[in-house]
Amino acid sequence: SQQIQSGFLTAPAMASSGCPLRAEAKPTNDGCPMRSANGEVLNPRNMMPEMPQTPAATQSMDLKKDREVSSIPKTGEAGNWVYPSPQQFYHALLRKNKEAEAEAMDDVVYAHNVTNERSWKAVLDWEKLHSKSCPTPSLLRFVGRQKDLSWGGWWSKQLSYRGVPFDRHDWFVDRCGQRTVRYVIDYYDDIKAGDAEDLQITVEARPAIDTTGDFLDRLRRPGWQLKRMWTAFFGGGGKGQ
Repeated sequence: SQQIQSGFLTAPAMASSGCPLRAEAKPTNDGCPMRSANGEVLNPRNMMPEMPQTPAATQSMDLKKDREVSSIPKTGEAGNWVYPSPQQFYHALLRKNKEAEAEAMDDVVYAHNVTNERSWKAVLDWEKLHSKSCPTPSLLRFVGRQKDLSWGGWWSKQLSYRGVPFDRHDWFVDRCGQRTVRYVIDYYDDIKAGDAEDLQITVEARPAIDTTGDFLDRLRRPGWQLKRMWTAFFGGGGKGQ
């Protein structure tokens, strides 16, 4: 799970051009490209730079450069989001000073892709509440917030055998142009997950309570709330994902 973490946040800085070097959670409209603290140009949709497809100096073998197309619609574009190749993922791990084993990269990318597909499925389970007004929601952007413990993560730390999530994402979902809904998604190492792929990962996604409507949506799915508490104590959080 440590190798499939994603998301990147840095403190603001200022370039000599007057454009800020930043990696904020929200894109800006000041005409400047979004940059990290070390000057990398970031994609405001995922807060990451474009990863190269060339081998890194430290890797021990050639890595695949093929990219898999996800099932997740990309807001404002005809196609879907595309996952990084094993070669790009290797560079992403190096960039964040994480352990990167070239031999394991195919498996790491597979786990990453499956986990994101589960995340989208969980989001769609909530979006079904609005299927009449929006049959085709799409993903606008996302940001990794591994260091920001959600309330669900805090309660898991206190009460569940799973402990804290190994990662957290905030996904911003476009509800057919009506509004943008923020989803909080926690990812847990879970030996009792019971997921079909045996990744031992539980994905917990829910709308952030940013508006009264979000709060009411939470109340409309009491079964999800009960399952969430049950799996936190007894496992099985990966079943059906």
